[in-house]
Amino acid sequence: MNLVFFDIDGTLAIRKDVPASAEKAIRQLRNNGSVIFICTGRALPYVRRNFHKYANGYICNNGRLAVMGCCERLYDDPLKEEEIREIVRRLDSVDAGYAFFGEEHGYYGGNMEGFEIMSSVWDPGFMKKMDDIGSQHVYNFDVWFRDKEHRLEIEKELEGMCLLNPHGPHPTADVTVLGSDKGDALKAVAEKLNVPIEKTYAFGDGINDICMIEAAGHGIAMGNAVDALKEKAEFITTDILDDGVWNGCKHYGLI
Repeated sequence: MNLVFFDIDGTLAIRKDVPASAEKAIRQLRNNGSVIFICTGRALPYVRRNFHKYANGYICNNGRLAVMGCCERLYDDPLKEEEIREIVRRLDSVDAGYAFFGEEHGYYGGNMEGFEIMSSVWDPGFMKKMDDIGSQHVYNFDVWFRDKEHRLEIEKELEGMCLLNPHGPHPTADVTVLGSDKGDALKAVAEKLNVPIEKTYAFGDGINDICMIEAAGHGIAMGNAVDALKEKAEFITTDILDDGVWNGCKHYGLI
C-alpha cells in the first residue's frame, strides 16, 4: 500500500476546481490500492465539504490535525494558550488581521479591515469575530495584510516562531507555527497506518509544503511551485493545468 499526500491550492485544485486529469489520477490511485490524504493549511470543515470524494483522510491546519475517514484521529496537536497569546501580541503590534482556525469555526481578530476579505474565501457563517481568541481550541491561523510591505513587517515580527505561505495576489497568507507541521503529520500518519516512509509520496507547490516533501519518501513539486520547493523536490512535474498530478503519478508508476 502506498500513501499519497496532496496539498490543495495550486496542487490538486484551483479554488475548488480539480482538473479532470487529476481527478482521473486519483480514481486510478484508489483503484490500485493507494490511500489518499489531503494535506493542507485549510481547516477540516472546508476540506471535508469540498474534497471528501478525493480522499481517504485529511491532514489539516498545516499539519496540526490528521483524521482518517469521518472521525478517526491520527494526529492532534492544537496550539497552546500561551502560544496563541504571544502570536496575537506580535500581530497586534504590527496592526495585522488574523483568523485562528478550530474544527468548526474560524475566529477573527486584529485589524477589522481584513474581516470581509478573509471571510469571503470560507463558507458562510464559518468565520466569527472573537475578542478573546486565546481561550479557543485552535490549530493554526491566517493573516491579512494591506500590501507587500505590511506582509514583510508581519513576517519579521513572527520570525523564529511562524512561517508564512502567501496566497499569491490575495492579501492573505496561511501560517505554520513552528514545532508541528505537515511533515510531522505525514510521518505520524505513516506510522499509525504501518506504511514505510519509502512508500509515501507528497505533491505540493508552496512554502508550507517544503516540510511535507522532505518528510515523504518521494517529494514532488508541481511545475508551478515556488523555487524554494522545487529545490527540495525529488521530482518536478508539470503545472497543475498541464496534467501535473497525472504526470507525477505516472512518473512513479503509481498509475
